[in-house]
Amino acid sequence: MVAVSAYFQASGISHLIAHQIARGSAPSAPRATAPAGVPLSDDPPPSAAPILERNPFDSITGPLRPPPGEAPAGQADLSHLDPYHAPPCDKGRVVLIALSDDPEWSFAAIEAEGGRTALGRRGGEIGGRKVEEIAWDRVWLTSEGARCQMELGKKSSEDKAEQKPEPEAPEPPRATPPRRSGRSSVPPEIAASIKRVGEMEIDIDRSAAEKIFEQPDIVTQTSAAIPEMRGDQVLGLKMTIKPGSVLESLGLQSGDLVKSVNSIDLTDPQKAMMAYSRMRSDKSLSVVVERDGRPVRLRINVR
Repeated sequence: MVAVSAYFQASGISHLIAHQIARGSAPSAPRATAPAGVPLSDDPPPSAAPILERNPFDSITGPLRPPPGEAPAGQADLSHLDPYHAPPCDKGRVVLIALSDDPEWSFAAIEAEGGRTALGRRGGEIGGRKVEEIAWDRVWLTSEGARCQMELGKKSSEDKAEQKPEPEAPEPPRATPPRRSGRSSVPPEIAASIKRVGEMEIDIDRSAAEKIFEQPDIVTQTSAAIPEMRGDQVLGLKMTIKPGSVLESLGLQSGDLVKSVNSIDLTDPQKAMMAYSRMRSDKSLSVVVERDGRPVRLRINVR
């Protein structure tokens, strides 16, 4: 058995060696040569990169990737352009600007389509546009690499086009209305809907609250809120309120430090925006303020 195994092993090895020798000594196939008189091409080898960079379903669009050094769509460099030369935005209107020394605490209320007002700050998005910067009298927005500006109180070009000019008619003479007593700047229809039911509790009709949100200048023209800082920490919003204003009729006083609204601490811009957005839908507002160094809780019921 040992001899038979040795025979087959030697036979297999000899066949393997013979095969390798035959492969090494086999003549190689003749290589094709270029026809005489035709020089070899110096062009680079063909590449599939142009095909891969194009949309295979669109032969007109061209490469999907921008040329080297060109910014992608929607990310154009606008730093070299004067923002005050930017065209007016085609839609929307700025109805409120709350400017702070800290840009992160600057807010703008912009009236979008359908008359709804959205509150935004720098870096946020309103109506599909990014809020680039907020100034005391205007807001700059960017979209798809283009910049436009909205001036406070001015309607957009699209809104102006929709308005039809009406012929001016002479106004008939009117009797001079009697002077109202006191210094109240609250519209009568709103003032009639605000009732004090306790020392620190106020009732207001839902319709009157909606009018205040739809016409924020009623508040902004008679009051201001500035972040109160202690070092790098925001303690709340310091109120400056004119006598006879809407906020005074709702129980706030000039000098109050508003700390929270419905348990939302007003310590950063994001929380302040959250509190603002919730105030419109909440049925009651619990406002904690610091007045004369002591905490005071005001309750406003929206009926």
